[in-house]
Amino acid sequence: MAIDLRIASYNLLADAYIKPEWFPHTPADVLQPRRRQEALARRIAGLDADIVCLQEVEPDRFAALQKALEPYGYAGVLALKQQGRPDGCAVFHRRARCLGHRAHYFRDRLEDGRISGHLALVLDFDAGGDRLRVACTHLRWDRPDRPVEQHQGMQQAGELIEELVQRDPEAQWVVCGDFNAQPGEPLVRAFAAAGLLDAHEGRHQPTCNANGRAKAIDFIFHSRALQAQPDRLPELDDRTPMPSETEPSDHLPIAARLLRA
Repeated sequence: MAIDLRIASYNLLADAYIKPEWFPHTPADVLQPRRRQEALARRIAGLDADIVCLQEVEPDRFAALQKALEPYGYAGVLALKQQGRPDGCAVFHRRARCLGHRAHYFRDRLEDGRISGHLALVLDFDAGGDRLRVACTHLRWDRPDRPVEQHQGMQQAGELIEELVQRDPEAQWVVCGDFNAQPGEPLVRAFAAAGLLDAHEGRHQPTCNANGRAKAIDFIFHSRALQAQPDRLPELDDRTPMPSETEPSDHLPIAARLLRA
C-alpha cells in the first residue's frame, strides 16, 4: 500500500523562555500565556497534519493542547527534558496510526559534567503497511565560536543518526525538529551523509528570526524512499515581529506531504 501523509514540525516557544525585552517588536498582550495557548491550538489545527512534532512544550501547554486538539482526532505524547528543564518534545497524531513510542535521552555532557537532558521522542506508525518511525527533537544551540567537533548539537545529531536511524534501516524514517543549524552547515550535512533527504532542499525559507536575524533552522528529514511536497512558508525577514498577532511563536511551523508509491 502507498504512504500518503502530512507531517509538520513546530517550535512553540515555551512560556518559561519568554522575556518581554527579548521580543521588542511584539505587543505585551500577544505574549500572554492564555492568548498564546488559544492561538497555538488554532495554528496547529490549521496545519491539518497527520503527525505534528512539537518542541518547547511545557506540561500545562501539552494538557491544554490535548483538550483543544482532541475534537480534530488527535492524541498526543510528551517527553520532558532532564536536568530540571521546563519543556520537552511532544507529538500529536491521528489515533489509528500510532503503534508505540519511546524517549531517547542523549548522552552528551555539559561543561560541568552533567548530561544535557536533551532527547529525541520516537513514535512508530503503521503507514500503509510500512513501518514508519518519526523522531521529534530539539538539538542544543552552540556558540558559533566553538569548534564544530565540540558542538553538543553535533554530538546529539550523531547519536540520533547512529543509535536510532542506522540501527533500524528497514524502517521508513522521518526526523523533525529545531536543529539550531542552517542549511549547508556540518550538522545538517550529517543527516544527508546518513542517507536522509531534506524535505525543503533547495526551497528553504527562514523559520525564525531570533536575535534579529532571519534563518532556517527547522527541518524535516526523511528516508530516500519517500517523496516530499513541502508547504511554502509566510515571508519572514530580520524585522518581522515574532511572536505576532498572526504567529504565536518565534518560529514558523513547517510541513510537508510525504508519499511513497
